[in-house]
Amino acid sequence: MDILVLILTVPFVFGVIMFFMPLHFKLLQNLHILLSVVVSTILLNAVGQVVNGDVLSTFHNYIFLDSLGAIFLSLIAITGLLVNVYATTYMKWELEDGHVNLKEVKNYFALSFIFTWTMSLSVLCNNIAFMWAAIEATTLASVFLVAVHKDKKSTESGYKYIVLCSIGLAFALYATILLFSAANGKIDGEAMLYTNLLANAANLDSMALKLVFIFALIGFGTKAGLAPTHTWLPDVHAEGPAPTSALLSGVLLKCAMLGLIRYYAIVANGVGFDYVQNVMIISGTLTLFVSAFFLIRQHNVKRMFAYHSVAHMGVIAFGLGVGGAIGLFAALFHCAAHSFTKALAFCSTGNIARIYGTKDMTKMGGMIRIAPLTAVLFGIAICSLVGVPGFAIFVSEFLIFKAAAMSEQYLLMGIFAVALAIIFIADFSHFFLASFGKVEGKVEHNGEMKLSENLPLIALAFLIVAFGVWQFDSFAFLLNESVKNIIKQ
Repeated sequence: MDILVLILTVPFVFGVIMFFMPLHFKLLQNLHILLSVVVSTILLNAVGQVVNGDVLSTFHNYIFLDSLGAIFLSLIAITGLLVNVYATTYMKWELEDGHVNLKEVKNYFALSFIFTWTMSLSVLCNNIAFMWAAIEATTLASVFLVAVHKDKKSTESGYKYIVLCSIGLAFALYATILLFSAANGKIDGEAMLYTNLLANAANLDSMALKLVFIFALIGFGTKAGLAPTHTWLPDVHAEGPAPTSALLSGVLLKCAMLGLIRYYAIVANGVGFDYVQNVMIISGTLTLFVSAFFLIRQHNVKRMFAYHSVAHMGVIAFGLGVGGAIGLFAALFHCAAHSFTKALAFCSTGNIARIYGTKDMTKMGGMIRIAPLTAVLFGIAICSLVGVPGFAIFVSEFLIFKAAAMSEQYLLMGIFAVALAIIFIADFSHFFLASFGKVEGKVEHNGEMKLSENLPLIALAFLIVAFGVWQFDSFAFLLNESVKNIIKQ
């Protein structure tokens, strides 16, 4: 069977199977891990075929996988698997503490597969209307993962999430309709296919394309967490379960960013890169400084990491704004580096909340003595988020500086440096308070988690360090091919 057909069917079928499983936690736990491994194996098999030089397509080229899509599909496979494995431990704790019942756990596991299915579909769609619909579907699939506790705050955050993202994506729908109108009858082939639009972008009306990109930025930027339409994101991350936050920040935001990058490529090749770069610089700068301001004032550990999601979407936007081959390479690399880092960050908050019974870092302290491994994992996430050398995010941020310097954009280098410095100071002050400060509150769980419970977090930490010090040829190939496909001029 075609590998793309498997990707489009297997996660959905597994989600349905989980819905009909009996209410037995051990069975649900083991089955969730097994099926997650199967799904990720299928996704990585498809990515491997692209690494070998293939461009996969099916259903008359409506569904396809190119090098750009393969980058994001690999994040769904790797980050998604590790988070799903951790989710079985986290939901066991929630079940033991009486926060959820077995039926809610079963539904959570089932919806995780439906969520993976919608994200994979958004990556594989060559038809831009189908891509928009798939990204909208990710909202519907994930909102119930956010509001799993069904208390007032969780329900409010879920409602805010679905309303704001749906309103935002309405602008992306306008972009889709306008782009189709501009291309219909004026390009070779079907006017809804991304590959045809990219190949014929120079034939499209430049004014229409400029308006298309503004609509796309507002629409997909809302879902990706770019300021000023980022306001749903802190509430959702603060109230949702830790694995949900890890999936949303580590994977879902990247799917929305992929939609924006596809529009970036079309418009840039139609009207020139200067226009899209200037727009993305404005968006990236605004997002960086808005998030930096809130990071300084933030003491809730999950809200802090939520604003980091906003900040690093700003970094990706800034990299797209700096432009050039190196800037684009850096932006795409940052998608992967941030995926692993934020998955570790939010999963570590699951450990931290269990230890202290609170998300307020002013009531923590002494983590290095109480749970040393969790403190180290938490520290690795923080070090990567602030761009410490040797960790994954340093690589992409350094490359953005390099791209700006090579194109003599020294003002942008200064702006970028100031924003990162503010984030650095805010983060380490919070980290030292929680890890080395005096215990101000009570300790609910005095001791480290089991090694088996921390294994997914250790794997994420390994990936963060590995991508910070080593070049993986297969991943570099996907990045370079994606940059070549975007820069066609």
